[in-house]
Amino acid sequence: MYVTALARTAAIGALAALAVGCTTPEPENIPKVSGEFGQQPTVTIPDLPPPDKARMKVLKEGDGPVTRKGQVVVTDVDMRLWEKNKPLLDTYRLEQPTTAVLDGEHVARTWDQALLGRKAGSRVLMVAPATHGFGPHGMAPAQVPPGSHMVLVFDVIGGYGPKQQVPEGSSAQADGKSGDPVVRAEPGKDPQITAWGSAPRKATVRTLVAGKGREVGEGDTAVVQWSGREWGKKAPFGSTYLRSGPNGFVVKKGAVPPGWYEALKGRKSGTRLLLTVPKTQDPTFTMTKGGVGVPKGKDVAYVIDILDSRSRR
Repeated sequence: MYVTALARTAAIGALAALAVGCTTPEPENIPKVSGEFGQQPTVTIPDLPPPDKARMKVLKEGDGPVTRKGQVVVTDVDMRLWEKNKPLLDTYRLEQPTTAVLDGEHVARTWDQALLGRKAGSRVLMVAPATHGFGPHGMAPAQVPPGSHMVLVFDVIGGYGPKQQVPEGSSAQADGKSGDPVVRAEPGKDPQITAWGSAPRKATVRTLVAGKGREVGEGDTAVVQWSGREWGKKAPFGSTYLRSGPNGFVVKKGAVPPGWYEALKGRKSGTRLLLTVPKTQDPTFTMTKGGVGVPKGKDVAYVIDILDSRSRR
């Protein structure tokens, strides 16, 4: 009995020592990233060769819903080359997050690996060869040598259905007072505006569906579906329903089209808005730094669904 006990103790000790010996330290050729979620990260790249294969690391675990296959992920991203730590693109300075469609066709498979199954609010580091770190077909971005390596830091705002809209029934009408446009919305379809009435003399916002979610604050990222039309036109000049799905916007003056800041700030997620903006609102505006434009010299109307919001602080 005594010998058996000694043998058992020795075996346990050997296994423990083996386990300690087999612990794999974190590779040294992984960049160091500092900074808070929602703020542009500081990326320090070691003076070492880059890893041969794509590597992922969750730097901060979020507290929101998990992203799923088939969703559109709204995310901020800092994108740079390992070589000389050369910046390529970052959405923080553009003040408009990007979208990644996790369907296996629109972004590189490494993006799927980095973003799929992550909780909203997570910060994720990805290092990958340039041919694996951008497009879906093994191509490096323009002006990036194919043999180089990319370093990306993602701040995951959330995952959303491509046709997602505010929680509503089969249709929503907002006939409003006499002379206001009429909005007709059906699930998964681009909202329609009819019975236009008189063109706006000043920007006006009308709540079509009142939300009950988180309130959008100054500097927050609001995730929206939107459809915009020149006054009286049937076809939209822009619509997320007709593209890749929800977009993220930083709710800050100058970061969104005219009228949007006042319309979005203080509203709750789950709200649908009708926003009308006269051509005189900001005649010098052409487009946001993120590339969202408005027809110059035209009165316009928007239907905006606020799906979500997240603080960048």
